Amino acid sequence: MERALELISEYGYLLVFFGTVIDQSGIPVFIVAGGIFVAAGLLGFLQVVSLSILALVVTDIPFIFIGRYLSGRLVGNYSTGKSVRWLKNFMIAGTAIFLKSPTLFYLFSKVIPVIGKYVPVFAGFSGSRKTRAILLFSLGDVIYALVFTIGGVYLGDIFIKHSRMLAILIALIFAVFYLLAARIYGKRIKSRMGKERSDYR
Repeated sequence: MERALELISEYGYLLVFFGTVIDQSGIPVFIVAGGIFVAAGLLGFLQVVSLSILALVVTDIPFIFIGRYLSGRLVGNYSTGKSVRWLKNFMIAGTAIFLKSPTLFYLFSKVIPVIGKYVPVFAGFSGSRKTRAILLFSLGDVIYALVFTIGGVYLGDIFIKHSRMLAILIALIFAVFYLLAARIYGKRIKSRMGKERSDYR
């Protein structure tokens, strides 16, 4: 037990950082674990939060650039190859979903299991300004890291024990907010189109 505590004290920050880089669970197990280690006095709160944010940002930025790269390669590409057509249709469909409520995705997409980690690809594909995208995703990363580190400190056992159920619940809440935002977006588009038709006549 003492050896385990020594290992956590020595390598706990690396565990939080690299675990967060690869984590796709929606409920960030390694950030929550970092909070538990903070509560146990093995790690520092600011260090855990800072490393969690850094781990999230260093995955967001490359994905944004990958999205920009794919946009340059696929937009205007009329190749008949199945793989190219499939990838193009997939990126267009995903980007259309993203554009219905970009702010929601910028700030809270990480709570969506698996898919949330790759939302920056669609942001990049959409042509959103890189600086704005990075800043907004980073703000979302700060919120995400703080909420789940504090959650780990005070409710760590509950988060770990019920992580799957919590991930599904939070993803469903996100979906509800997305559908509401998408509906408002649709009404605005219809209103704008109706106004333009009226002005044209």
